[in-house]
Amino acid sequence: MRLLAIETATTRTGVALGDDTSVAEEVPDAQGRHTEVLAPTVVALLSARGWSPQDLDGVIVDVGPGLFTGLRVGIATAKGLAVATGVGLFSVSSADVLAQTACDAGATGLVAAVVDARRREVFWALYDVTSDGFEEIVAVTVCEPSVLARRLDELGGPVTLVGDGAHAHRDTLGHPGRLMLDDVQVPSAASALRLVRSRIESGATAFAHHDVHPWYVREADAVANFQIRGPVA
Repeated sequence: MRLLAIETATTRTGVALGDDTSVAEEVPDAQGRHTEVLAPTVVALLSARGWSPQDLDGVIVDVGPGLFTGLRVGIATAKGLAVATGVGLFSVSSADVLAQTACDAGATGLVAAVVDARRREVFWALYDVTSDGFEEIVAVTVCEPSVLARRLDELGGPVTLVGDGAHAHRDTLGHPGRLMLDDVQVPSAASALRLVRSRIESGATAFAHHDVHPWYVREADAVANFQIRGPVA
């Protein structure tokens, strides 16, 4: 099963390419230049493997929550590949990918996946992670870091925090009973590939390209800014 995974939910661009035996991942940029680096990285990875886009069995894309522009670039690229080649299109959430990334890094127990939502907010979800995978305990929602800190306090036990939102708000979310994995700050494209491959093996099917959309959870920044400031004169 030959799969390509695209990860643009955060400022970092990631692309993974793999089959049933190996996965190669490239992270060409961490500065939000998704439009500039994504397509060349996809081409380079395929060329290095000696594959064409038509050789793929599926294209995977992170649909969010995350950065407005990054999500749109990643989804547009994935849809373009899927439509042009006829290969399957699969979507996955950034929180699920963070949970899988934490699992791949060896984390177990309760894991909070926390994505920086800007505007002094975070997207977060809670998972029970084992060596075999993870189960969602709290679905993705958005709140202020202080609200999340209180929710984590209510759990009354150790929690591992992953994601750029956890690190951006370390002063608020840090706690003696909480471990922050410094090497899991962004969703990994390789982990997205592994996650979706396991779902396919369990019977998951591809989406129609018109059913794959960015998942913002809240209004996009442009809408919120318009409501606050009003139209430009």
